[in-house]
Amino acid sequence: MEIRCSCGHKFEAENNPSLPEVKVVCPSCSQELRIINRDAVKATMSPAEIIASKLRRHEVISGLLWLLLGIVQIVFIYTAAAGIWNIVNAIRQLLAVNNIQAGNPEVIKAFDENKTSLFIAAIINLLLGAVIGVVLVLFDLWIRDYVMKNKSAFKESPTTSDGN
Repeated sequence: MEIRCSCGHKFEAENNPSLPEVKVVCPSCSQELRIINRDAVKATMSPAEIIASKLRRHEVISGLLWLLLGIVQIVFIYTAAAGIWNIVNAIRQLLAVNNIQAGNPEVIKAFDENKTSLFIAAIINLLLGAVIGVVLVLFDLWIRDYVMKNKSAFKESPTTSDGN
């Protein structure tokens, strides 16, 4: 595989697809680089861990979109109230991402209880903000539905998911 070091030097390195991580040294600057093989890492994950990982990605995307919307809304004075609401909730959402772990039943509880707050966000954005906020609420409802359909990933411990 071809690797580009931060020093700008390109070089070839062997990749063992069965290893989750390979360390190589740049021949130009001697910097040690870690190359992560995502396919190998994913192969070692349980189905519950894969679901939790996907949910974390969705939540980060949603949180960043809400943050961006909030910033844009603050720029326009008449939508600033909705913008502040969206920024505060986006920060809360992004801070909670690390709690999304396979086998954590609090994930189900958190997503089950957030339905009302999503509808409040839709109303606030519709009245004070922008229609795009309603679209983001629909995305968050889709994420919530993903959690509810995959409750088993958060009910069982990832270390005991093989039946032991």
